[in-house]
Amino acid sequence: MKEKKILIIDDDPIILFLHEVILKEIAPQAQIIPLESGVLAKDYLIEHQNEEFLLFLDINMPLMNGWELLDFISRTDCQLGVLVLMVTSSVNDSDRVKAFQYPMVKGMLIKPLNLEHIINTIEGQTIKKFLDV
Repeated sequence: MKEKKILIIDDDPIILFLHEVILKEIAPQAQIIPLESGVLAKDYLIEHQNEEFLLFLDINMPLMNGWELLDFISRTDCQLGVLVLMVTSSVNDSDRVKAFQYPMVKGMLIKPLNLEHIINTIEGQTIKKFLDV
């Protein structure tokens, strides 16, 4: 069985830690990889492009924001094995509309994550199948 990898991509170390703890509870069998920038995520995806990932992706980050990372993924073969949940503090409807224009985006979560919200978001989705929950 292929190992499940979850990338948490956020520039806030406290959010990275908090989300990692929550996701370990939901998917203890998954390898959870916290990354502090879109650039690090891009490099990781390039190195591991034949693998499958679930990304918890922040929108607003310096250097390379979530939109720029989604644009990169869309232009490469990486998109074939990537599912994305956008994670943001924004409640802007235009962000939601923009996010769902990317076919790999399967949901949008508001920071900080909580167990119940994640479980409700993954119910009945391809993400549930990915996580085997």
